[in-house]
Amino acid sequence: MSDRKIKISFYLANQGYPHVDLRFPEKGNPGIGGTEFTTIATAYYLEKFYSHYVDVLLMANIADFLPSSLKVFSAANEVEAAIKSEQEGCDIFVFKSRMGNHEIYEVLPKLKIKAIARSNNTPDVIGLRKIADCQQIKAHVCVGQEQLDLLRDHRIFSKSIRIFNLFNPENFIPKDNIIKQGNTVVFLGNIIPAKGFHHLARVWPFIIKHRPDAKLIVLGSGQLYDRNLQLGKWGVAQESYEAKYIRPYLSDGQGNLISSVHFVGILDQQKINVLQAADVGVVNPSGVSEVCPGSALEIQACGTPVVSAAEWGLLDTVVHGKTGLLGNSERDLARNILYLLNNPAKAKELGQNGISFVRETFDFRLITKQWFELIVEVFYNRVPPAQSLKNNYFYRAKLLREGMRIIKSSIPALKNIPAIIEMKYLMKEHIKKLSF
Repeated sequence: MSDRKIKISFYLANQGYPHVDLRFPEKGNPGIGGTEFTTIATAYYLEKFYSHYVDVLLMANIADFLPSSLKVFSAANEVEAAIKSEQEGCDIFVFKSRMGNHEIYEVLPKLKIKAIARSNNTPDVIGLRKIADCQQIKAHVCVGQEQLDLLRDHRIFSKSIRIFNLFNPENFIPKDNIIKQGNTVVFLGNIIPAKGFHHLARVWPFIIKHRPDAKLIVLGSGQLYDRNLQLGKWGVAQESYEAKYIRPYLSDGQGNLISSVHFVGILDQQKINVLQAADVGVVNPSGVSEVCPGSALEIQACGTPVVSAAEWGLLDTVVHGKTGLLGNSERDLARNILYLLNNPAKAKELGQNGISFVRETFDFRLITKQWFELIVEVFYNRVPPAQSLKNNYFYRAKLLREGMRIIKSSIPALKNIPAIIEMKYLMKEHIKKLSF
């Protein structure tokens, strides 16, 4: 270790939550985006556990309602945050890579600071290239193993490592024996197209046909990432999404919400009681855009099994047949929900397994230690090797991606062959040109 503290700053994009109390990360996510919450929590626990070795700063859009233990500075965006981090004498700057916003990669080479890019969502192809080429970016953190495996044949892989999002389960794990209601399904997440609530809305009439007593509690809102977003007629999501994908399936003959569905909105720690009492939890039934969904961890930590899609980050955060049930279609979604409602003993078993799984894999102490180790490695210009390929070798052609990585690293003349993720992009661009 260095004979002085390593000074590190995190950029937090919290402009969408001007009045949300974020001072106590140990209580859990108070109802904001997972990216933003885990940014705060990572900085908070690094300061809490490793303050003898690191000095942690938080560069935030809004400097209010943040943990008092952190040194907080105002920054309008990641570019301003990087510049202020250098001015404050930081050794390392951590920021979230963003789709379509590449200005930060032009600014970093002008600064005397090392950087870590954290991809809570996988960057676009141009962003991947810029991260790979930027000399100031010493490490690229994937928050999911499936995400890391997607990039195995890309140049960015040489500086990539997987560190799951951290999670503190202590307030979520039931302290007493919870009596499940026997008929309750909970959806937890943002009510936008990318989070797949419409899949659950479409199959809900089928579910209540076979279980007329079933009830659906929806925790979330289209305002999860932006409290100022205009919502539709039901106050659930944007009008275009409500009108086309929600109301047609969940309305009665008069256009009113059917009695088996309850839209609760965004809850803070109050959601824990709801999740503990539920029989089934549903997270993004499409699996699209999920890298390390915190909602799946929250539900499982409450002792409730998760039903979702066998896609992307759900494959990292839910163990099919052990902590929940994953499927490949809306038919699977409906059948899996009904199976757990009709088999409470099995649902209880999966729920109990989920508590152990979250504790063992995503515990905040374990993940904070991994971040601390990465910070030390970056400070000394070392990057630890990436994790080995996950053994679902044929998912999304990952075995082929790994083979291409090995071939390109072994034969220098082939190193410039585009990665599979780049090939798909180039094909789309070629088709666009042909269409004109």
